[in-house]
Amino acid sequence: MTTRSIAPMLFPRFHPVRVFAALLAPVAFLTCVPHAPARDDDAAKGNGKELAKPLRKFDSDRDGRLTGEELVLARQEHNRGGREAEPNKNRWKNQLNRLKGDWRRRRMAELDLNKDGDLDDAEKRRTNELWSKIAEGHTALRVELTKKYDRNDDGELNDQERGASRREMEQRRAEIEKAVMEAKAP
Repeated sequence: MTTRSIAPMLFPRFHPVRVFAALLAPVAFLTCVPHAPARDDDAAKGNGKELAKPLRKFDSDRDGRLTGEELVLARQEHNRGGREAEPNKNRWKNQLNRLKGDWRRRRMAELDLNKDGDLDDAEKRRTNELWSKIAEGHTALRVELTKKYDRNDDGELNDQERGASRREMEQRRAEIEKAVMEAKAP
């Protein structure tokens, strides 16, 4: 018995023609692919042309490179599969409006300075000023806690990550509201 007749019996899946074709395919591909052209002078200067088009939207300083926060945002969008982070701007605005309603109901006694059960124009202005400061704090808190609890680095919190952050989020929201209310006491 020769080696040729034993090989198919020992390795029935590895037919010599298939092995040769599998080894030849990458070599043929690499020789047929045209080489990338040399960089032109504009790209060498770093004006953003060497940055791939989908990544240019992250280059906020337009220097042709992704650095620091730009790189983080690009990586997170890639990890999300290209979709926008949740909550998106509209959904976050809706959440803030819901939080504002809850806050107003809880704090109505403090916001209604003349105790008539309704907010007059001056009280509404004061309420809106207070809420804008609280909303800024809530937004900054959301960004901070997303960075802290985002385990899969996609720029948003999934249900498990949100559950882990919930206690700290609620505690810190209450602290923000209390600090703003104490600072603006009449």
